[in-house]
Amino acid sequence: MGKGVMKAVRAAVAMLMLSFSAMAAAADDYKIIKLEQDVRRLEQQVRELSRQIAELQRRSGAPVIPVPRDQEQPAPSDSQPWLQAKNWQRLRVGMSELEVIDALGPPTSTRLGDDGSARILFYALEIDAGSFLSGSVEVRDRRVVEINVPVLK
Repeated sequence: MGKGVMKAVRAAVAMLMLSFSAMAAAADDYKIIKLEQDVRRLEQQVRELSRQIAELQRRSGAPVIPVPRDQEQPAPSDSQPWLQAKNWQRLRVGMSELEVIDALGPPTSTRLGDDGSARILFYALEIDAGSFLSGSVEVRDRRVVEINVPVLK
């Protein structure tokens, strides 16, 4: 084989290796986002169950067991940067999905868009029974295409 052919083969192999590593990184990013969503969902369930237990204890007259300081939940704005308007103002169409997550934190949930080619990052918080604060960011090819700042619903 000539030098030109060898260079072309090496370049093709390098391109294949780069594309496989990019796909693996994207898969890892998705797994991390999914795990963070699972943790957030579990934290929310624990908070809800703790609230229900406290309510049941209050109704029954049983003594309320205080939560140890190291297990207290931080204030929502401390643990959920998406609750701060200034973080939404940083978002721009065209920025990467990871930049959005860096600015707002992991979404509370995600889903595929209607056409299947976009992902929608949802940020939501139940304020009261039937009242939600929610916003979303639509991402296509890992780039922001639409921003819906949180509104009370």
